[in-house]
Amino acid sequence: MKQLILLMLISVFPGIVFANPFEKYNEELNQFAPLESSNFFRSSDNSISHLFKSGKFVPNLDSEEENTMEELPKYLNFSTLVSSKIVREKGEIIKSHTVKPKDTLLAISKQYKSDIHRIKKINGLKTDLIRSGEVLEIPVVTGNASVKKVVTQRIFINPVPDSRITSRFGRRSDPFNKYSRNFHSGLDMAAKVGTPVVASSDGEVVFTGNNGGYGNTVILLHSNGYKTVYAHCAKIVVEVGEKVKMGRVIAAVGRTGTATGAHLHFEVFKNGKLINPQTALNSYEKVITKLTSSEVAGL
Repeated sequence: MKQLILLMLISVFPGIVFANPFEKYNEELNQFAPLESSNFFRSSDNSISHLFKSGKFVPNLDSEEENTMEELPKYLNFSTLVSSKIVREKGEIIKSHTVKPKDTLLAISKQYKSDIHRIKKINGLKTDLIRSGEVLEIPVVTGNASVKKVVTQRIFINPVPDSRITSRFGRRSDPFNKYSRNFHSGLDMAAKVGTPVVASSDGEVVFTGNNGGYGNTVILLHSNGYKTVYAHCAKIVVEVGEKVKMGRVIAAVGRTGTATGAHLHFEVFKNGKLINPQTALNSYEKVITKLTSSEVAGL
């Protein structure tokens, strides 16, 4: 009898039985999404595979977040340079002098503005007597004893240069529940679907694939104790074990996993500990190169 009543209800009110149980939930989630272009998207592993065919980008006509790029480039042009300067250090250099007729040790010391006692010591002279044709080593104090080029450069670059930060590292309002606060473990960079994502620094690819709420994810291990995570990607173009240089395109911005709109979720670890990505992006290193005499002459 119960089965008969159920069949009658289905035939009379099919819309009630087969109504989408998440419809009301979706409406509530949309109210909680704080970003201008954000909606809550659920996606399975292959939910956006239709966007890419044979490496070509096919715009999603249902989305305003299109990217007209047809193919991901292999590298993006960038500069890590913060500053560059030439540093000249005062010190002592050795010059050679061939003794001429009528040369005296005192005259030579005055010519080079050198100390006569230092000249005698370096050349093993016990007296001021010198012979014509003899080659002496003359210590000379100069402001260019050592010329170095000091370059200050970034250790990391922004993985999505054409982006805007929509959520920073630390505690924030839950984008899915305005009455709750949670800890945000990375930096969110909003950009159109398909925007290139680059390796923030030289490293090795140690993970690619779907990573739950992170969606399509790439993880890079760097030689300086850092590890970087790139999440919610639409497309991944590198493989595990691959060595990549800073600026190499590794993926495309997407909204896979649990994402509020199209963006890259970027995380940084230092010696296994999660850190603020902006700390890494604001880190610099100095590269000091000693210039040769020919390089100094060309300055």
